[in-house]
Amino acid sequence: MLMTVTPDSTFLDLYAGSGAVGFEALSRGAKSATWVEKETRHVAVLKENLLLLGTDKGEVVCSEVMRWVKGSGRGRAFDVIYADPPYQQAHEMGFGDLMKALAEQQVIAKRGFFIAEMGERQAAEAVPGWTVLRDRTYGHTRVVLYRKEDVDVCIE
Repeated sequence: MLMTVTPDSTFLDLYAGSGAVGFEALSRGAKSATWVEKETRHVAVLKENLLLLGTDKGEVVCSEVMRWVKGSGRGRAFDVIYADPPYQQAHEMGFGDLMKALAEQQVIAKRGFFIAEMGERQAAEAVPGWTVLRDRTYGHTRVVLYRKEDVDVCIE
């Protein structure tokens, strides 16, 4: 879905797990990738794989996603953000609060892309300030591609 925007992008893989999506982004020309994962065993594997690749284009963060977004992720302005929480967690929490936090904390660049992966039965959310570009189902997986709207807010 993002082959044309991945080269030279900054890529953020949230709920990274094995980190496969972030590593794929690097292999397709992303200039950097950051993985955020709270499970220490996954973090150890991510760090090991990054060392095996011998690249300095990656960063692995051991943290709960919202804590990182509201903390050290603030102001990072990633071009592409991918979120793949466990499907039950995605169903329970939705993606609206996360997308709102990404925008408020300037974790996503203006006109940046956000990809939400969820179970096939979960509906794509309409989130103010975001446009759904694609909504696809592959087997038991739904992938929704959003773009951050470039809106200037006037405060009087």
